[in-house]
Amino acid sequence: MARGWGRSEEDQGAEREQDREAKGAPAGGATNADAVIAAKRRSLELSLARIESLLATTTHAPRREALELARAEIRQRLAEL
Repeated sequence: MARGWGRSEEDQGAEREQDREAKGAPAGGATNADAVIAAKRRSLELSLARIESLLATTTHAPRREALELARAEIRQRLAEL
């Protein structure tokens, strides 16, 4: 390998240390369960935003009805979290 193209030993050591820190406990003392719940909440919020965006542009009645039902279900899931 040509000089300057590879990573130095110091860089590799720093990367390993960062990997170990990243695998540790989440910041703020949050547990894995909290992280899973936060990820689910974020996913539901993104889905809700997408549905509301589609509702703003959809004029076809059956499609609007299906989107409104999906929105109600997502809101219910968010309330349960």
